[in-house]
Amino acid sequence: MKLISRLLLLAGAAGMGLAALLPWVTIGGVTLDLGLISAQVAPGAKTVSGTDTSIWPVLIGVAALVALLAILNVARKLLLALGLLVIAAGVGLQYYVSNAVEIETDGSGVIQETLANALVTNSAGPGPPVLIASGVAIVVGALLS
Repeated sequence: MKLISRLLLLAGAAGMGLAALLPWVTIGGVTLDLGLISAQVAPGAKTVSGTDTSIWPVLIGVAALVALLAILNVARKLLLALGLLVIAAGVGLQYYVSNAVEIETDGSGVIQETLANALVTNSAGPGPPVLIASGVAIVVGALLS
């Protein structure tokens, strides 16, 4: 059981590192500032990956901490808390990238919101779901340890 636990924890840590490299959202249309993830989208189409944001060092740091704790086989409660935090962050990120245009243009005036909804498209990438799955692997691994 300890081996399965460690493998799940290490897979969760690796998944977090992968989520930082994968695309999070693709936006096409006009210029848009994605303030929550600190990314700027120019006119045309742009795919924003985790490394295009200021969040990726935090993801890599937490992934390294999870991997270290898994290898040392310590701090089960901390791993559980980190896993739950990663799940919450992944769900929040998924919501944000799915609704980025509406969130970023909210309160900017009826005309700008209408133009943005008509001219700007966005689609979520595989990064947030991988982050959620990584958090689930960390939680399950922590519970099994």
